[in-house]
Amino acid sequence: MSEALRPRRIFLLVSGLVAIVAFVSRGVQSLAYDELFTVWVASRPVRDLIYQANVDGFTPPLFYLLVKALSLTGLSNEDLRILPVLFAGLAVYCGLEAASRLFGSTVRWLAIPLIGGSAYLFTFAHELRPYSALLACSFFCLGQLGGPTSRRSDQRAMIGALAATAFSYLGASLVLVWVIECRRRVARSTLAFAFILTLVLCSPGLLKVRGLHAAAETSSIVWAPTRPASSDMLFGLASFPVSPWIEGAGVGLFLAMLILAQRAGRLPALSFLLRSLLVSALFLAALDAVVRIGFAPRYLALPASAVLLLMVGALSRLGRAGAGVALVMASVNVLAIHRYLVIEPPQREDWRGAMARLDARLGPDGVLLAFPFHHAAVAASAYAPALKVGGGYTSRRGPVFWYEPPAKFPGYAFEGLAKLDDVGEVLRGLVPASDLCLLSDEPDPTKTAGVFRAFEGLGGSAPFDVGDPRLRVVCRPRT
Repeated sequence: MSEALRPRRIFLLVSGLVAIVAFVSRGVQSLAYDELFTVWVASRPVRDLIYQANVDGFTPPLFYLLVKALSLTGLSNEDLRILPVLFAGLAVYCGLEAASRLFGSTVRWLAIPLIGGSAYLFTFAHELRPYSALLACSFFCLGQLGGPTSRRSDQRAMIGALAATAFSYLGASLVLVWVIECRRRVARSTLAFAFILTLVLCSPGLLKVRGLHAAAETSSIVWAPTRPASSDMLFGLASFPVSPWIEGAGVGLFLAMLILAQRAGRLPALSFLLRSLLVSALFLAALDAVVRIGFAPRYLALPASAVLLLMVGALSRLGRAGAGVALVMASVNVLAIHRYLVIEPPQREDWRGAMARLDARLGPDGVLLAFPFHHAAVAASAYAPALKVGGGYTSRRGPVFWYEPPAKFPGYAFEGLAKLDDVGEVLRGLVPASDLCLLSDEPDPTKTAGVFRAFEGLGGSAPFDVGDPRLRVVCRPRT
């Protein structure tokens, strides 16, 4: 084999190409709320950053600390996406290496279009959240754990699983996979160490889950979780409109590949990946049974990495037919990426444009009232820091809670909220002072119906177009 065609060089070249494409296209869309929350937490002093990450309870401090360090270079909000872009390039490399360890170097021509061309991985390269880092850790761990085993590979797999947990509490399912696979060949003291360290890393998340579970028993807030969708696992944030036909075709194709692969010759690596997929999927199902988190694409990083490797292994057993299927799937992924980058309106909310229009409309003397408050407050801190913001929280049947404007988002501790008995009275008190706009990105309009009725009851209000149909805004001038 010529030096230029060595698998590692090819993997580095493909990984770099994916990272370059993701980097060039990273600023197309505004930061979404989750990304804006990342920027907000990263802007805190280190002690408060750690506190806010722990109160949030879903993402450990590590990723926020990396974003904070990167922000010291003076990069703009959107340019901070270079961090997940770099992790996405690393994920491609780790994925190609994992495929080579699991199924041999001859599968690289199948792995390159399936992993390097993955829409799931590419779209999370644009998300200023830890999911591309989670994918990189998962590919590394699965490759070490499912390939030729040794004491060194088991240790590397453990490090990968713990690193995944340090980036996201979802990584705990990867530690569970490691414990199951290594239970007979690793010392019990090492298994106990990994288990205890995982509990320590996940302790804020466990407290959050317990609190949310208790709140779900007594709160009138109704969750609207997403359902599992195979298209989300394949295309991530660029998923096609879900329909029973598309879902059935996707699941049927995947099952057919596995059946054909098993008949063509059973591989231990395929069985290992199937077990890993099952464990990570059951982990999510168990978590959703306790707290209705749903099955949004971002939660599927670990199952998605197992699925991508399964596809490589399954199609490698089908010869030329497998190569043809891989090219078709790569083409569909390219189409999904194209739609993700150019579709109008953007698939995620345009807080950047909305805040610019509201800032121009209200000026230094106007007030934006937002329900839920923290979405607009965090967006304003990034895109319109001079804007005065107030607002609060509602539910279908519960009371309204309120922050008097101007207010700063104190974090998920929700300190300083006041319970309102009469929303209209509070709004009437603000009318003589300034122009007012009321904003909500709540997808369930019944939760904010009472607030909007009270605001429109002031008279003189009219809808205000902020350029994003997901954001409902009504404004009225000062009397």
